[in-house]
Amino acid sequence: MIIDIHTHPVFPEGQMQKKPPMNKSGMNEKLDVVNNPHQAQRAMAMTSQQYNGRPPCALPLNEFKNEMEEAGIDMVAFQVGIAKGASAREHNERVAKIMKQFDGRAIGFAGFDPSVGEQAVAEIEYAVNELGFKGIKMVPSILGLDINDKAFYPCYAKAEELGIPVMIHTGTGLILGCRAKHVHPLMVDDVAFDFPNLKIICAHLGGWNYMDVHGLLVRHKNVYADLSAWPLSPQYMKLVPWDLFEETVPDKLFLGSDYPAAQTPKEALASARTLPVSDEFKKKILGENAAKLFGL
Repeated sequence: MIIDIHTHPVFPEGQMQKKPPMNKSGMNEKLDVVNNPHQAQRAMAMTSQQYNGRPPCALPLNEFKNEMEEAGIDMVAFQVGIAKGASAREHNERVAKIMKQFDGRAIGFAGFDPSVGEQAVAEIEYAVNELGFKGIKMVPSILGLDINDKAFYPCYAKAEELGIPVMIHTGTGLILGCRAKHVHPLMVDDVAFDFPNLKIICAHLGGWNYMDVHGLLVRHKNVYADLSAWPLSPQYMKLVPWDLFEETVPDKLFLGSDYPAAQTPKEALASARTLPVSDEFKKKILGENAAKLFGL
């Protein structure tokens, strides 16, 4: 089984976006996504340009599904990131409708806004119990909060109670317009200690803090990581000591593309198949570990 555990439900009309690279003046634009959430899409485009040398690789829905078929990808997980003040219910319900078009081959990680207090907990319960979501997603940097901020704790507690994992954006400056200090993976240590039965996924392997994430994977039985964006990028993947991860935490890594910001699921799968690891470890990364996490 092959599972891309980190995608975003962005499906434009028409053909795949093939816009020319942004000029340098456009890349110098000042962004502040926390205080100006409407800049989020622009920030994602600039982030993709900076890290991948191209605009986001957004595909129309049918092309996305066709790529899944061609690549032999069995399932994708849609991540819903919520900015402060955004309607979690509106976004989660929109994604739930998209999931239905995948005939059981898509699952969802619901978004939430911790600034609304107990309402955030209610939105998580609704997303899981009524919409069928299988986890929750958070990008602390777009909220201007640290991973271990107590504002998140009621939501962590609810996820632990429901037995669902939480996907936490960790490491790197992604997205542009957000401060990287809010997503240093070492803050996951507090959450893992305080919620020992909460399954935590460190998105992007912590970016340039990948060795800190390795330490967390060894240290905590309830901490995992996906390889979306940074670690599967051809420019950066050679920096990761893959043999160490295979030897010490082979059951804790998941395939992820971060579509459309980084790669398509097909591209991420192709990158993962070039990793300098054993075929057995590749099978675990490509889907066996995720299938075990979700009880598939």
